[in-house]
Amino acid sequence: MEGSFAYLAIAIYITAGTAIAWFAKKRLRRDVKDFYTAGGRFGSVVASLSYAATTYSAFMFIGLVGLSYQSGIGAMGFELVYFVGTLFLLYYLAPRYYSLHNRYGYISPAEILTDRYGSPAVGMGVTLVSLVSLIPYASAQIIGIALAAEGASGGAIPFALAVIIAVLLALVWSVVAGVWSVGWTDVYQGVLMIAAGVAILAWAINWAVGLPSFSFLSGDLGYVPNSYWTPQTFLNMTIPWFFFAITNPQVVQRLFAPKSKEAQKNMVVLFGAYGFIFTVMVCMLGIILRGATAAGGFPLVAYRDSVTPTLLGMMPPWITILGLVAIIAASISTIDSMILTLSSMSIRDVFVPFRPGMSQRAQIAAGRVIMLALAAACMLFSLSRPGLIIDLSVLSSSLLLPIAPLVLGSFLWSRGGKRSAIFSLVAGFATAAALYYLKASPLGLPMNLWTLIVSSLTYIALGALERVPAGAEKIRGA
Repeated sequence: MEGSFAYLAIAIYITAGTAIAWFAKKRLRRDVKDFYTAGGRFGSVVASLSYAATTYSAFMFIGLVGLSYQSGIGAMGFELVYFVGTLFLLYYLAPRYYSLHNRYGYISPAEILTDRYGSPAVGMGVTLVSLVSLIPYASAQIIGIALAAEGASGGAIPFALAVIIAVLLALVWSVVAGVWSVGWTDVYQGVLMIAAGVAILAWAINWAVGLPSFSFLSGDLGYVPNSYWTPQTFLNMTIPWFFFAITNPQVVQRLFAPKSKEAQKNMVVLFGAYGFIFTVMVCMLGIILRGATAAGGFPLVAYRDSVTPTLLGMMPPWITILGLVAIIAASISTIDSMILTLSSMSIRDVFVPFRPGMSQRAQIAAGRVIMLALAAACMLFSLSRPGLIIDLSVLSSSLLLPIAPLVLGSFLWSRGGKRSAIFSLVAGFATAAALYYLKASPLGLPMNLWTLIVSSLTYIALGALERVPAGAEKIRGA
């Protein structure tokens, strides 16, 4: 596809999305709660598509397609474990988050942990861990956009320019009207994502089955374990993703947005349908392309994040344009949500405890400045091209994993206080960071299992000795 067509497609996408974001500003009530959580006024469709678009990202269109191409059916199993874990946790915990937001007006996910464990230090710790952990994940989305733009345009759109465009767009759509502009553009982008996925998969199937000697699953790609998916690898990758719904603050904060419990219930059901279709779709695409490689119709791609960009360069122009825009949409809808949520946590869990008299207007203004700083950090990190999209995404979830015992303990355990929460968070984060840096698996157990064991045992051992804080019962009783 010619570079001019790619630029035109991106310009149309940006113009339409910016118009939607600006129109959404009319719904904003200009208070902190409404800016970050919509004041609990999202309907079922907006809430579900916003949750889906926030969750599914370049990780799917670029990373998971490439992983499926490289490793086979095990990639679908890995992603379905995440999917089942998310639905299980949402079924049990989503109504509780809704009740807490409705009764007490929580804005940041970490504010709940602050009250449960009786100390602002807990909220600050969770915020710091989230800030450090989510920059690699946000950068993975930006890298996905840049790779897709390079591939679809035949190199006419350089990597660095695509990174800058992605960051500026995510920043603008976050700043305009907070969660209102983010949520409404998520609906727009969620529809683009599923439509493009169906079109690309349909074209790929029709093209691949016409290749001589095409086989859907060849070699060891059709079973698990195989040369890639050893039990240790599968466990290491699935553990942090199973808890994604409670450790990633950008999706937790979306649970505050539905206008009623019924709307939230419908959100979970609609997300389930969307997520299952999307997961099967992208995994099948990667497996089909591997079969096409074996049949001699698709090049052998060594760098797995280049699989989707390579495909974009081979398809008819209209599908290439749709695919490029969908990948941008999938990534932007995740980046702007992360920027927005991390901004809310920085304000509510770091600034406000030191300046409790901070006005609503000042909080929103400071939040917008923080969004700018976060966007700049993500841009610089992305330009360094630090690694594969799947690896960056799993790293982020690994570093966030120590938050899981704190969240589950908030609702399921009658013990635990400030010290158990803080020491558990520090011990788990240090374990994850050290083992990742050393590439170590003590006793043959995967890194993320060690992280979960260390953080959980620290939390339970210290929590059993602590007096329960005064605010714990209102959280457990939600």
